[in-house]
Amino acid sequence: MGFQGDHRPAAASGGQGRQRSWLFWLGLGAGALIIIAMCLFGAYFIVQRFQNRVSVPPPPLILPTSPVSTQTSSQAIATPVTAAATATVRAEAPLPEATSTPAPPPSGANNVLADRVSSAPAIDGRLDGWEPVAVFDSRYLVYRADSWDGTEDVSVLWRLSWDEDNLYVAAEVIDDRHVQNYVGNQIFRGDSLELQFDTDREGDYGSAVSPDDFQIILSPGDFADAAPSAFRFQGTDQGLIRDAAGSHHITLAAAVTSIGYTLEAAIPWADLNLQPASGLVLGAAFNVNDNDTPGSAGQETMKSNVPDRRLADPTSWGTLQLR
Repeated sequence: MGFQGDHRPAAASGGQGRQRSWLFWLGLGAGALIIIAMCLFGAYFIVQRFQNRVSVPPPPLILPTSPVSTQTSSQAIATPVTAAATATVRAEAPLPEATSTPAPPPSGANNVLADRVSSAPAIDGRLDGWEPVAVFDSRYLVYRADSWDGTEDVSVLWRLSWDEDNLYVAAEVIDDRHVQNYVGNQIFRGDSLELQFDTDREGDYGSAVSPDDFQIILSPGDFADAAPSAFRFQGTDQGLIRDAAGSHHITLAAAVTSIGYTLEAAIPWADLNLQPASGLVLGAAFNVNDNDTPGSAGQETMKSNVPDRRLADPTSWGTLQLR
């Protein structure tokens, strides 16, 4: 009786223990599954966030709006300059003023025209056949000596033409007293005509003469013992006017008139080191010299076709255009 009572309770307690053990492990497994699922979900979420973050483009670079200083710093990092960049900078750099030549002004009021002719005029001092050619004068007093008495008694009318060999000059001078006592490079001191040419006006326009500048003096002579003559001067690299090297080939003739004299001349382009062409523009001044005192030391007045003509300043001359 006592054995059976002890035996039944023992059997019941063992079954309940096994049942509790099974429930524990079931709960533990379920918890583990939940934890694993949560870990997987968290991992998946982290991976998605990372991928989304990588795919987002970086924000744009915002440059400063404040002006950049142009001051050069001694600690600045040198930037390598390529050969092409150096060439560009050098090409864009302005030339030094000392090497530049100012552009001459266009032909203006003091521009003289010379028409091309098919046949050369006769150089005899008579002015026959010059009537159709345009006339210009030299009205401006540009020089007077201390001995001048103030009487303006000289004037001149000019005509010019040209061909491939020569510049042709015709002048009609009014002068109440003819004085020419000089020869050679001194004929400008007496009654004479003086022509100045800048044969490279485009190339070296400036206020000093140079070897492309010439001065031609035409003397009518004295209509007695001294024949008409010409002399050629030339500029130098030092800005001086000197006797031109070599002989010239100018031909001229003059004739006395009741009011003065007439003169014709053919000046070879070769004597000016020049090749003529239609449209060519030269610097030029056309002047008349007057001496009213026989036996005097020289030139008393000069009149020019340009108002402010200066002897050795080509920028003060006018222009001659070949057409």
